[in-house]
Amino acid sequence: MKEWELKKILTELPEEALNALQELAIVQRKGKKVRGFEPAKGFEGKVANLPRRATPGSGGYDIWPLEEITLQPGERYSFHTGIKVYMPKNEVLLVNIRSSYGIKHDIELCNEQGWIDSDYYSNVDNDGLIIVKVKNAGNKPFTFQKKEPFAQGMFVTYHITDDDCPLLAARNGGLGHSFKNLKI
Repeated sequence: MKEWELKKILTELPEEALNALQELAIVQRKGKKVRGFEPAKGFEGKVANLPRRATPGSGGYDIWPLEEITLQPGERYSFHTGIKVYMPKNEVLLVNIRSSYGIKHDIELCNEQGWIDSDYYSNVDNDGLIIVKVKNAGNKPFTFQKKEPFAQGMFVTYHITDDDCPLLAARNGGLGHSFKNLKI
């Protein structure tokens, strides 16, 4: 791309997009990580594929299983993906089953959609390990292959209210930590 073409594109971007690009450039120059995936503790060397997008137009990062598992109709299984994710404080990673698995094979997430919060990363309970629990809602056995991604994660920015006041000052654990020992 020629410099004048890039300048033209940049002048047409909304101010919010320009600000986000500038912030990202500053962070990258300083060498600070912004968002990404890495193996969780105990899974180093076991993760063959860190999540990545299939095409430049893909919104979701494909997630592969670490093992080959066959689920019978009605059976459930919790995949320990071996990965954790880091991101800015105002983002979450939404995890869904790949649409083709749901449409073609009746595979569902047990919790319908997974939400990975930014403060789940490297927590004391499980180091931020992403666990994806699935159910075979179809009428035929289905085999999850290690060579084929089964889930996708998408980064989403969220906003907070003017009077936001979280119930806890900080995360103190992993999965399901929020309401343990909380007195309202």
